[in-house]
Amino acid sequence: MKVSSYKLYFFLIPALVYQLIFGIYPLIYNFILSLKDVNLITYMGGTSQWIGLFNYVQTLKDTVFQRAFFNTLVFTVLSLSFQFIIGFLLALLFNHSFPLKGLLQSLIMVPWVVPIIVSGSFFRWFFSDRGMLNGFLLSWGLIDNPAHWITSQILPLFSVTIANIWLGIPFSFVLLYTGLTAIPLELFESADIDGANWWQKVIFITVPFLRPVIITTLTLGCIFTVKVFDLVWIITKGGPGDVSHLLSTLSYSLAFSKFQFGKASSILVIMLLVTISLTIFLNSIRAKEESSIG
Repeated sequence: MKVSSYKLYFFLIPALVYQLIFGIYPLIYNFILSLKDVNLITYMGGTSQWIGLFNYVQTLKDTVFQRAFFNTLVFTVLSLSFQFIIGFLLALLFNHSFPLKGLLQSLIMVPWVVPIIVSGSFFRWFFSDRGMLNGFLLSWGLIDNPAHWITSQILPLFSVTIANIWLGIPFSFVLLYTGLTAIPLELFESADIDGANWWQKVIFITVPFLRPVIITTLTLGCIFTVKVFDLVWIITKGGPGDVSHLLSTLSYSLAFSKFQFGKASSILVIMLLVTISLTIFLNSIRAKEESSIG
């Protein structure tokens, strides 16, 4: 029995309802909150007042927000850069056959399958004053006193960045390795006949063919990295003080520690705008690549 084409759209209703309830409604409600003076008292009493863009003005002037914004940029750029570079090198390595290849590929995927709470707890212990990293450095005589990886004024941001790099490598590796397997082997064989070395094959064959995959990897990685919350919260909670706050952790802290819901919502809106801007920029590069290929 043939079903009418318009009836097929009824199968989309559950997905649309889900998106409305858990996607669009929270987004609109968060934007509305960002335009109000909302704290615990006014929220419970329903007496919050419209204040327009006041929350945004106060947020942009806040030095804590400015530092969290800078931290988010540094965290995102460093994470994406190292995740991509390491993932790309691993993809090039595993594009060849060698003993125990399958086992090593499985080990690379471990950070991806381990729950975030487990990874975060491990890195919190790993970077602690009496953790594995300081124990290793002290035993080898590389440092005289334990380094304060998550309790100093500068190192916590880089410590959580290292943890996030470790978690994101499998994602970059999988996408890039999949793209590598789609490149025709005849191109590399022809390059070998012409006397091209490994570096020349990577620059003139691998990278041009992988450009769409590279841009997609960076775009998705950017979206995932900007909104990272749980890993940083487990390791440092944005501390000590506010030195390792990202926009996500700062918004959470303002909402559920200080009950400044309006200001916290304005930070989330700014996060969304930053993510959209970066995504549009990367998509414009991909569009240019596709038009040039076409």
